[in-house]
Amino acid sequence: MRVAVPLPQSLADEHTLIAQKYAGFFVGHPYRAGQQRTGPGAIQVDHSKPWREPAVVADDCDFCARLTDDDAVRRIAGYQHAIDIEVLRARAASFADWLNAASDAVPEVDETIVAGETVRRGVTNSAVNRRTFLETHAKEFDVHALSMIELPLRLKRKLCIEWNHLYLRWLSEHPDTWYDFGDHEFYREIEEAPPPAPEQVKEWWAYSALGGPS
Repeated sequence: MRVAVPLPQSLADEHTLIAQKYAGFFVGHPYRAGQQRTGPGAIQVDHSKPWREPAVVADDCDFCARLTDDDAVRRIAGYQHAIDIEVLRARAASFADWLNAASDAVPEVDETIVAGETVRRGVTNSAVNRRTFLETHAKEFDVHALSMIELPLRLKRKLCIEWNHLYLRWLSEHPDTWYDFGDHEFYREIEEAPPPAPEQVKEWWAYSALGGPS
């Protein structure tokens, strides 16, 4: 029986640290998200140290062998989608007000008829709207979400290659876990539990008493 395996937080943290290394392209020096803060959690970064493009090349591993330019663009866009959502959590109310106003600054807008009147509202689940709001309201955030989708293609590929090797290392440390390139998910094979013998089957009220769903 196959079960999906979520990425552990430790791996997600390494994933983010690699991405922050490439974010230095936009500011010209090493970059960490925490450096934007002035209070608790602030990180000091030496701005005098210039950012250098990582020397990364693809190898013949299963991940790199399948990496196309389109894949690199898709993966970086997916990462951007995730970090934009995370940064917006702290400004959810402001974002909702901005969408409801549906001004000309909102790129994607839906129109619906309510009580015979046309009501305009910004599309909530829109990557374009999220990115536009983050860029136009940057002063409201103590930590900004840089637009990683604007990285040059060569850097997108290098970033994906580093992620590839991170996944490869993690899989080598967990030999009971595999990756499905079609479904884009990690998974594990487990033995399916055999069905209970007829005499072990309990009525629903007995099951509820044992802590199961009622």
